Amino acid sequence: MEQGFSKANSTNLPRIHLLMLGEFLASNKDFCSAEFRNVKTSMSSRPSYGDDAVSYVQLKREGDICIVKCKVCPEHKVHAKLYSVTLIMDEQEEAVKSIECHDCVASQGGCKHAIAFLMWIHRRSEEPSCTSVECYWMKSKLSRAGSTLKYLTASEMSNAKPSLPSNTEVFEKFLEEGKKRRLNNCEKGPVTDFGKIALSDADVYNIEKVTRAQHDSTLWHELRYGRITASRAFEFSRCKTNDGTLIALIMGGKLPDTLAMKRGRILEDQVRKTVSIKLGKKINKCGLIVSKIHPMIAGSPDGICEDSIIEIKCPTSAKTLKKYVCDGKLTQKFYVQVQLQMYLTGLKKGYYCVADSDYSENKNVEIVSVMYDEKYVSNFLNIIVSSWKDNVYPLLYRSIS
Repeated sequence: MEQGFSKANSTNLPRIHLLMLGEFLASNKDFCSAEFRNVKTSMSSRPSYGDDAVSYVQLKREGDICIVKCKVCPEHKVHAKLYSVTLIMDEQEEAVKSIECHDCVASQGGCKHAIAFLMWIHRRSEEPSCTSVECYWMKSKLSRAGSTLKYLTASEMSNAKPSLPSNTEVFEKFLEEGKKRRLNNCEKGPVTDFGKIALSDADVYNIEKVTRAQHDSTLWHELRYGRITASRAFEFSRCKTNDGTLIALIMGGKLPDTLAMKRGRILEDQVRKTVSIKLGKKINKCGLIVSKIHPMIAGSPDGICEDSIIEIKCPTSAKTLKKYVCDGKLTQKFYVQVQLQMYLTGLKKGYYCVADSDYSENKNVEIVSVMYDEKYVSNFLNIIVSSWKDNVYPLLYRSIS
């Protein structure tokens, strides 16, 4: 225990009620700015992890400021070094000032261990008071895993005898049939020649046709599983792990339905009509387009014209606009999105359309024109296809093997 700190227990632990929790998360970009971090927050805050992982909780009060520290056990390497996490709150203002994990490489972006500890304190705050005092200065359940009983023999589990006698008849028949057919090397191996799984033109057309309802189409959601979509391609190109939140999303994880997402769905049809009038082009709705050559790549433009694709965004504030367009040009993430959508459709031009935050009142839409860059797309495809083979395909293969 550190100097000046005392062991935390059910009587001296500070209270973090629901409003305090909401205010802190809403104002802290490390935990809620990027879409995928909402999933990280949800997964890390679950009681099944935090209640078993938090240990050695200690605290110190300096006036209105309460400093709470703990050790958090890693979720997957339970016997590795414990992570140190510190939470600072102002009890007078009833506000969480900060929470930081000191040992995790992801701590600068708001790591799971910080969230786990924050939610652990919140859950303790919600528990009814009891007559006994519970001490929180103890080893976590998770880090105790495997430290007592190392193994259990079959004879210790049960002394019952097998109910059926051993019978090798089926196995012998299998071997006999295998010899007749001269079978060898029967072990199934993973596919390495991905050229053999290319889609036909008819497959690509039918997939696009039956998924034009996009979010309202069950098949649209299912066909995105395991694929790198244009909207996630930039983030995926920088992903260095095969067990992170982004991979979980690609494998079918769900995002919380935010106000920004709901606003986009509500305004999309209206903005599409406005863009159609401004460009003087007929815009048709579009389903999921899967690459014929690289079927692990897909995208769903918000609209398609005879010679161009349309992508629509509806930011909730003027400040958010800079996330998409800066100095009249698309930021890199959304530039990649449009380039891949042009690659998938075979069109050479794209329009990125960003509705004003007050679109309902002024009907303003900023339209950025983008031309197809074949060399850029070719280089980018090499990166994400290679990464997909290394990080996503093994997960798909293991799920069916």
